[in-house]
Amino acid sequence: MDNIDIILPPAQRVVPDDSWTPPEGFKLISADDHLLEMDHLFEERLPAKFQANAPRVWRDPETRHVHVEYKGQSFDPPGIGTIGHECEGFYDLDARVAAMDSENIAGSVLYHGQLQSLNRIIADDPELYIACMDVYNEWAVEHVKRYSDRLVATALLPSFLRPETARDQMQKLKQLGYRNVQMPSYPPGARYNSREMDPIWAAACEFDMPLAFHVTATMQFSGWGSLGANVARNMSPFRPLIGQLIFSGMFDRYPELTVVFAEGGIAWAADACHSLDKVCRAYYSIIKPKLEHLPSYYWKKNCLATFMDDPVGVQCMNWIGADNAMWSIDYPHPESVYGHAGDVAKSVYDALGPADAAKVLGGNAARLYGF
Repeated sequence: MDNIDIILPPAQRVVPDDSWTPPEGFKLISADDHLLEMDHLFEERLPAKFQANAPRVWRDPETRHVHVEYKGQSFDPPGIGTIGHECEGFYDLDARVAAMDSENIAGSVLYHGQLQSLNRIIADDPELYIACMDVYNEWAVEHVKRYSDRLVATALLPSFLRPETARDQMQKLKQLGYRNVQMPSYPPGARYNSREMDPIWAAACEFDMPLAFHVTATMQFSGWGSLGANVARNMSPFRPLIGQLIFSGMFDRYPELTVVFAEGGIAWAADACHSLDKVCRAYYSIIKPKLEHLPSYYWKKNCLATFMDDPVGVQCMNWIGADNAMWSIDYPHPESVYGHAGDVAKSVYDALGPADAAKVLGGNAARLYGF
């Protein structure tokens, strides 16, 4: 233990008074932060026919622990406890914006807090899952409205369960004011390489919506060391997914689609570009469908990924592309850079130089999400 430099929980971190200030005209934007759902959101807002099985999301008023329950079963990620949840800015927008100001952050893209815990109800009650996503989407965009110049909420798109609804869903989200949407990376019973999913890709292109895949808390391992093993697994999920998307020919059919891989870092993308190109070349005579370009082409043209503190990825930026990476704080997770975001941002600036750092530290997010 003496040899481990322990990272304090986010609520115990102190932002230094001299947090790095970027050059004039240089805008820092965090492309992946989190927003905690309001207590009892689904119990209060689901239509009457779903109320009997409404999931419960609530904070213990004494411990501040956050809980998710469904049909009496706890959906709390085992071992995680309350780390990060005690940060006031997780649920209080005034506190969140104050925390942004303390680290010179101009804008923030907000993903859900506990919502992907409900992925576990997809197989049990897909219609309830869809209704829960609708409730969250209507609440979140309204919740951040008074800070809409600083905060961009991300909608959850349930159309992978019913792809034929994608256009109507996307049109509704656009009318609500959303600028981006998210789907689960590996939802049960859905195959993103299936042509049945084409209405989703078509709707995202039609309404100019970036489509994000965010890491989630899958509990694959149990027993000794399972917390660390599960977190390590969850933070590196995207190589199989991008292979599925690219080799299905999806980007050839929908060349205007933009896909974001959130919270999994960027170093993986450098190796993926190299190794997927090699797979394409080695198996080109038998792969179906035939791709029009090498996989690295689709990465550079159609994809971006977010990272917090990834010095290996930054050093591989010639493989990844400065147009394809977006820095983030990941507030208020334990692995976030909250409290020392200025130091991390400056290290990216020093490593990449002003032009590429301007893209990675804020410019790409500003372009993509309309800050």
